[in-house]
Amino acid sequence: MYNPESEDLSKEYFPSHNTLRFQDEREPNVAVLDNFIRITQQHEEALANQGIQVDHRRYGPDRQVVDVFYSLKNSNDAPLFVFIHGGYWQMLDKSNSCSMVGPYVRRGYRVAVMDYNLCPDVTLGQLMEEFRDFLGWVFDYAEQCQSKGISFAGHSAGAHLLAEILKSPGIVTLSRARMVTSLIFMCGVYDLRELWNLEAVNPKNILGIGAVQAEALSPILWEYHEIENWMNTTMHVIVAEHDSITFIEQSRRFADVLKSQGFTTNFKIFKDYDHFDIIEETFDDKSRISQFLRSIEDK
Repeated sequence: MYNPESEDLSKEYFPSHNTLRFQDEREPNVAVLDNFIRITQQHEEALANQGIQVDHRRYGPDRQVVDVFYSLKNSNDAPLFVFIHGGYWQMLDKSNSCSMVGPYVRRGYRVAVMDYNLCPDVTLGQLMEEFRDFLGWVFDYAEQCQSKGISFAGHSAGAHLLAEILKSPGIVTLSRARMVTSLIFMCGVYDLRELWNLEAVNPKNILGIGAVQAEALSPILWEYHEIENWMNTTMHVIVAEHDSITFIEQSRRFADVLKSQGFTTNFKIFKDYDHFDIIEETFDDKSRISQFLRSIEDK
């Protein structure tokens, strides 16, 4: 039976339904996603023409791979920037994750772009375990390179995964946490209690979770510990103006949770951007989102 209320709620959890772009298309929500995939793949392809090198590394089996981008001009102890892509834990890959690479490499960074196994090949709970394995790898790599510091950014579902860094003390020790200068949570989803039961978002429960697991995997509900380990780190929770009300409020509430538990936290709504062009425009050194990311480095 058709349920308009359920359809409206599903649209709240589909960022593509909230864009103001492509309104002359028959299905703007499809057009904006197709454009994102096309543009971000072009950004990856462009890197070879920019004199940027890449090492292909592995932190586990199957899709547990990471590409590390750098310039031969970079020093061996260059700071490290790490990016985790979104896609509702069930789509996209590292080929859609390289928009930020050029600007960061040109500013002297190494950039690590993470890939991971997608649901339903793994459950969301298993994917969180994979992310902890990745954290172990990336800190080992940073220590081997004697990186001056590490910044992490996660977009959409990638921002959800990134939150796990704050509750993995067995992997992220005090000395490792002190290496992290910033955590950038971009347009994330932090409360799974509604979305897990929406067929449009989680068809046939490909995430492999129920109500109890959805609550346990919601960063907005977590109790964080050892906050003092993160005294060198600023949390940046940002969201696009043309994300849904639900996404905007989840970001606001997540920032409030972090701040209330003692983390140094900034919250920002990016005017005029939507869920997708906020990533697409990071390819341009002069875009407002790139200037914002540069301002984080300068602090």
